[in-house]
Amino acid sequence: MTNSPLTDYIRLSPNKTSPRQSKIDRITIHHMAGMLSVEECGSVFQSSRGSANYGIDNNGRVGLYVEECDRAWSTTNGDNDHRAINIELANDEVGGQWHVSDKVIEKCIELCVDICKRNNIDKLVYTGDDSGNVTMHCWYMATECPGAYLKTKFPYIVEEVNKRLEYKCTYDEYLEKLPNRGYYLVGDGYKTNVNLKEQIKYIQSFLKWSLGCKLSVTGKYGKDTEKAVSDFQRLVGIKVDGSWGKDTLSKANSFRK
Repeated sequence: MTNSPLTDYIRLSPNKTSPRQSKIDRITIHHMAGMLSVEECGSVFQSSRGSANYGIDNNGRVGLYVEECDRAWSTTNGDNDHRAINIELANDEVGGQWHVSDKVIEKCIELCVDICKRNNIDKLVYTGDDSGNVTMHCWYMATECPGAYLKTKFPYIVEEVNKRLEYKCTYDEYLEKLPNRGYYLVGDGYKTNVNLKEQIKYIQSFLKWSLGCKLSVTGKYGKDTEKAVSDFQRLVGIKVDGSWGKDTLSKANSFRK
């Protein structure tokens, strides 16, 4: 088990459990609750009862405090910490939303990609609870960590990491599950005047995602939507008729991007 080559500074903390008892399959992202350098963060982990594997300061420098082979004392939850690499991010404001700079978030993304590649994590999954493999400190104890601002950045961080891992996701992994039934032409069990406005909006959103087109999400199955459906059918190699039928739905549910 190796450590990140992105490391700029090393000061190992005595606050650890050695070795960790589980395979690394999670990442937990924290905020420092302060504008600390990697050196200052390392000093905190010498004297406090806590620690993290890595820290990133406002200059984009990475500090190593607990080697990846060991469990950091980060969330008070043994199961999470034995499975996770814990990363502390410096704030660029104290209080308020506990803002974190774009530079620090970018370095966090780079570090997460490196961690995933070295530990054979194919993709990151953020679910809003600990059923995913990207977790928050506040889920395990009463704390503001990772701060109001950083909490909003978790979906973005995960999306960017997965892009760089070149993981291709299905639509329901990216956004939401397609409805089982959608817009069907006469002869396929539905007539064109059936009120399926909400289902059509889902379909239009899917087409925008899968094709990268500028289709308006109106809930009306007009010529632009019919053309986009035809373009998708052409892309996946099925009959091109502009109708969102069962074959098109099946291809949409398995389509990866």
